[in-house]
Amino acid sequence: MLSASTVHIALRGRDDECDAIRRLLDRDSGGALLFHGPPGAGRSALLAYARRWATGRTVLTGAGLADESTLPYAGLHRLLDPVLDADTALPVRQRRLLRRVLGGDGCPADQRLALAAAVRSLLAAVAADRPLLCTVDDLDIGDRQSAWTLAVVARRLRRLPVAVLLTATAPATVDGVPAHRLRPLDADECHAMLTDRGHRPSAPVAAALATLSGGSPAALADLAGSLTPAQWRGEAPLPGTPPVDGALAAAYRARLDRLPAPTRRMVLLAALDHAADPGTLVRAAWSAGLTVEALAPAEAAGLLRTGPGGVTFPHPLARTMITAVAPLADLRAAHLLLAGTLAGGPLGRALRHATAPDCPADVLAAELTAAVDGASDRAAAAAALRRAADLTADPGRAAELTVAAARCAWTAGDPDQARG
Repeated sequence: MLSASTVHIALRGRDDECDAIRRLLDRDSGGALLFHGPPGAGRSALLAYARRWATGRTVLTGAGLADESTLPYAGLHRLLDPVLDADTALPVRQRRLLRRVLGGDGCPADQRLALAAAVRSLLAAVAADRPLLCTVDDLDIGDRQSAWTLAVVARRLRRLPVAVLLTATAPATVDGVPAHRLRPLDADECHAMLTDRGHRPSAPVAAALATLSGGSPAALADLAGSLTPAQWRGEAPLPGTPPVDGALAAAYRARLDRLPAPTRRMVLLAALDHAADPGTLVRAAWSAGLTVEALAPAEAAGLLRTGPGGVTFPHPLARTMITAVAPLADLRAAHLLLAGTLAGGPLGRALRHATAPDCPADVLAAELTAAVDGASDRAAAAAALRRAADLTADPGRAAELTVAAARCAWTAGDPDQARG
């Protein structure tokens, strides 16, 4: 048997999850585990760790693909394709059903459980000679039919030498399977991860990167890969966000692309509404012909949570990455919709002018800033200044507007927004 150090590639902050994987793979009976968390939490790395540990096992590897999310059972076909020849060991009815479904002919609703039983029988046949490990990454991105079938199978493995490891953004993707939520890395774990990758950052640079990454392993890796030597030495400013061409941005794009268009628009509005004011979001949605109910698919996918207090996001970087990967036209339209919710007196008149479809961002920022002078509604003034800061390209000027917004929020009796 291998020792943990034999296959060790440091997965900082994931000791409990690695222990659970080893316990599952070292026992004779089967079982399943689900690892869930926001994009970039390190779920794929855990599956790779499991495959390295699984010496002496047959390994099947699958992953949910956004491009195949509308193709029923496409994910199941990709996972089982290397071992489909083993279906000769199945009863005739199971073999025919499995071949028909994976051949693209679909599965009648009353045969779904029979299909799951056929998949379980196929895995048992493959595991007859040596134990089997199946890993399926991003189960919630692929087609729903495959996800449901694999979940049914994963709950029925106790008597088989078959281990199934699944990953998803939200735990609700698979019920009845032991689940592990991947927490953010702390500052020491982030520093250790950078060291593992051959970097030798100073303590201030390491601490700054830990903060910028929000404890996300993917964000930390993306940031580290984008730094110049001067930035590593602390002689040049660090980037404000992970790069838009990195792995974390790609993960968010994949999840957003799978959502319906109205949901994507609502998610972007929610991400830009830093005040997290339900009224603002509802008004902006209404003016765009949308409703907050459009957020339901995003909540089911684990990208956000809704409640009486508004919309919240499961990771500090979620808002940043959602806005970073949005098309510029969509981003501008969302800014204009949110700005248009601010009303009252000169501020309202300025906004009606500034939110014209052909209004450039710099003009909108100037209109918002000018309209704040003399405005009696300090909460609206604070929101207007925050919008102006978002639309201002010059970092120095944007910082000035952010400070001014904080002052307005404080005088409006909203210390939380002032500190934010």
